[in-house]
Amino acid sequence: MLTESYRYPDTGDHVTGMFIRRHEPYDGYWAASEDRALGKVAEQLTSILGPREGVKALDAGCGEGRLLPWLARFSARVTAADPDPDRLAKARETVVEDTELSFAVSPITELDGGPYDLVLCSHVVQHVPTSDVAPILRRLAGVTAPGGALVLAYSRSPIGRGAFSLDSVEAGGEVRSRRVPREEFDKALRDGGPALPVRYLDPEEVAADAAEAGWRTGWEWTYHVLDDLGPADEHIDRDELVNASGPLRRHLGRDLITLLRREPA
Repeated sequence: MLTESYRYPDTGDHVTGMFIRRHEPYDGYWAASEDRALGKVAEQLTSILGPREGVKALDAGCGEGRLLPWLARFSARVTAADPDPDRLAKARETVVEDTELSFAVSPITELDGGPYDLVLCSHVVQHVPTSDVAPILRRLAGVTAPGGALVLAYSRSPIGRGAFSLDSVEAGGEVRSRRVPREEFDKALRDGGPALPVRYLDPEEVAADAAEAGWRTGWEWTYHVLDDLGPADEHIDRDELVNASGPLRRHLGRDLITLLRREPA
């Protein structure tokens, strides 16, 4: 469980930025892949949400507020919550026209308010203690209106092969991703330190936890495909290729974005 003294270990997203520069297959791919994923889920949201003036939204684990402008496309009233007060202070600097923004320092498991019609939880569950994932999904369901939507994005593993890593930047700027057991991952989150704990979640486990919490999976998209696709990569978009193939989608891609709906009470 995250405490009041929690601070996100990757200050300024330094480790993440170095990881991207080291691993993206070509310049600009990382941002373009995320933009496409967000664009595709936006198409889904447009078909299920009403006018933005009537939509109440929550960015659960907003960090420095990077995705607040995106979320505000669908909602004129957005609450941004994060357990790290320093990152939330950065988020408070965000200005979005014609949008009422409010902010709360809070772990997701202790959120209140709502009910929200739309919730965004982007790349949070991979950085929390393993025992927190199911409670987070339950709490988000608790503050979401029946039929409301959750956009959940996280670092994924191949199906059936969940993994844990401690990422750090070594001397010379090289990124080191050290695979560790679950117990060491959880200990690193409890103790703090310079390394960024990253969990690669099994999508089937997440889907099971979500269903138990009262969510119905409606749509998903794999992105940030960092794998070597060989000659095929020269002739077709790698994200489209992976998502068009069931077997590839089960095993490839670093990140997954999922649209879930809150089951009616």
